Amino acid sequence: MKITIITPVFPYPKRGVFPGSERFIENLALYLKKLGNDIKIITTFWNGGNRYEIFNNIQILRILELKSIIGNYLGSFFFLHYITFGLNLFRKKNYNFYKNSDVILLNLPIGFTRFFNKRKIPLVSIFFHYVPRENKLGLLYYPIYHLLEKKQYRNSYVITISNSSKIDLVKYYNIKEESIKVIPIGVDTDNFNLTKSSIELRKIYGNSVLLYSGLMVPRKRVQILLKSMTYIIKEIPDIHLILTGEGLQLDYYKKLAKALGIQKNVSFLGFVRDEELSKLYASSDLFVFPSELEGFGQVILEAMASETPVICANKLPMSDLIEDGGITFKLNDPKDLSEKIINLLKNRHKLTDLKNNTIKIIKKYEWSNIAKTYQHYINQIIKLNEK
Repeated sequence: MKITIITPVFPYPKRGVFPGSERFIENLALYLKKLGNDIKIITTFWNGGNRYEIFNNIQILRILELKSIIGNYLGSFFFLHYITFGLNLFRKKNYNFYKNSDVILLNLPIGFTRFFNKRKIPLVSIFFHYVPRENKLGLLYYPIYHLLEKKQYRNSYVITISNSSKIDLVKYYNIKEESIKVIPIGVDTDNFNLTKSSIELRKIYGNSVLLYSGLMVPRKRVQILLKSMTYIIKEIPDIHLILTGEGLQLDYYKKLAKALGIQKNVSFLGFVRDEELSKLYASSDLFVFPSELEGFGQVILEAMASETPVICANKLPMSDLIEDGGITFKLNDPKDLSEKIINLLKNRHKLTDLKNNTIKIIKKYEWSNIAKTYQHYINQIIKLNEK
């Protein structure tokens, strides 16, 4: 099949704009390529690169949008960067790149999808989760963003990553359930596994290591994890929390750690590449994920693939995803989180039991299986459009 994937950033990650979805799209493209499909990518210049490139035998076309021309701040107002990206897709010289596609996978809302319908190219939109407005500035962005999404999803097939995200599509966009296909995110067990464990990292961080990985944004609730450390340190003085990731809240969280007096037990590493991240997963005792809103929780899979148990908030879909490879705590409750962590670290046999369960859970999420599910569904869509 000739599959064109349209996505904001590719490959992952010269620059981590959307770390979770970037990693997801790169793995999806590579594994679909392994299955014998002809893959093309259309993306932006956000992570640099040339207009035409080849990456692992995948053709890449980069096209301009407003943010690349006038800068991040002005170019992204009212989501003009996505709108102009969409309009630029339809210029003849860009259309020629993908006009022979059997299907298009679209990983961002552009709102002009009838163009593809008129040219009889089946379109599949990939939906991660509903993004609520978190501050007043969001009034300038999210109403337009959600409108673009709604128009697009009503004119395309939709794949989403969890039943929770499927509920969001029905609730917020009024998309019919039968139009939505749920396919989970996969995990690359070649990159994330226990063999990546590092003795050197354990020497640096000690015998009781917690790890968080994710964006530093309000919905991730990192402050709950930091506040829980004030309780944990009293019981386990040598505890060390490692946090990876960037975002608007990063400086705030660093100041909060200092204000709480826990800075000696906390390390903020910023954005780290997969090579280092895989070592951190496999060398930690627990992966802690306090987020209150996720479409899936890709980092949970990566931790469990590394045989590291997970503790997450009691919110779907994360609480279902961990199965018996971890435990949950009460959302936004640092005391409950601290008690759960202390209990596991002081009763290592419980931690070992969870660790033994992780590898059994992860088998069904291996990318080789997920890519086959995508290929089968795409085949169905192409056949439907040939009738």
